[in-house]
Amino acid sequence: MRVRNTIIAVSAALVAVSASAQGQCAAGTTQDACQKTTDLFNFLTPQISTALVGGSTTLGQGGVLGGFPHFAIAVRASAVKGTFPTINNIGFNTTSAQASTYTGEDQYVPMASVDGAIGIFEGFPLGVTKVGGLDALVSATYIPTLPDGGDVTMTLPGGSTKFGAGVRLGLLQESLVVPGVSFSYIQRGLPTISATGRSTVSASGTTAPGDFAMNDLTIKTTSWRFSASKTFLIFGLQAGFGQDKYDNSAALHIAVNAPAPVGTQQANVSVSNTMTRTNIYAGLSLNFFVGKLVAEVGQVSGGTLPTARNSFGSDAAAGRGYFSVGLRTGF
Repeated sequence: MRVRNTIIAVSAALVAVSASAQGQCAAGTTQDACQKTTDLFNFLTPQISTALVGGSTTLGQGGVLGGFPHFAIAVRASAVKGTFPTINNIGFNTTSAQASTYTGEDQYVPMASVDGAIGIFEGFPLGVTKVGGLDALVSATYIPTLPDGGDVTMTLPGGSTKFGAGVRLGLLQESLVVPGVSFSYIQRGLPTISATGRSTVSASGTTAPGDFAMNDLTIKTTSWRFSASKTFLIFGLQAGFGQDKYDNSAALHIAVNAPAPVGTQQANVSVSNTMTRTNIYAGLSLNFFVGKLVAEVGQVSGGTLPTARNSFGSDAAAGRGYFSVGLRTGF
């Protein structure tokens, strides 16, 4: 139950808001709720986005496929070591924005995806290798429709699956003596999400419970990679580095249930944010007759976010480690 509720809460929090969005938190009853919601999702966004992009564009492959009709398809599960605050036990101040310290728990952010590639052009011969090969890349990210739980409710108005696409250019074609080296570019996204959450504290003095809702919440990533791989008899090695850009937006609705005579006060804020991070990874694959079992580990770092008023235990822009495991097959 706890894992299920965490996944729902994490999926619901796929949005970061920028400094301009912070400026939209108008003074008054809803200012503290707006600021806390802003800081909370700024904190969670880098963790979720890293789980979405992972490391290699096609799991366990650094070079191109060698032209049509070669193809590859990989099923991948990724996880990022993250921290998730408890959101329902801290109320909202009804007079002004106040700094609060949220408690949190270290957990892993999961993500499942299918990555595919198809050879377009095999490249130009150059000694024992080829250069200039071209692959088309596709991806599909899936979020299941989960039951309601805890203090967060999630719906998927646009469906559970989101597709992405990209291209890979071969710099060296893998051969007996040469590793495969390539440059790739791909855009991915998560299904559109609508979600609600709640603070359930009792009203006392200037502290009140409240609700937030995110409508048409979206997250998109754009990534490039320089990747290399070399296959040996029963195993293979892969490594790469690149950069990821996160683009997020949502329509945020906040309601603070202040005591009488003030009563319930509401606010609506359109929020958006971009963040750019460096990504480096390495992997190992075991070769079987029909495919490969692949494991990768990586690290993201860099990027900036607006300074948070509220504390969640670590820096929102802190480096994060991740790992991916999966199966790849092809021809």
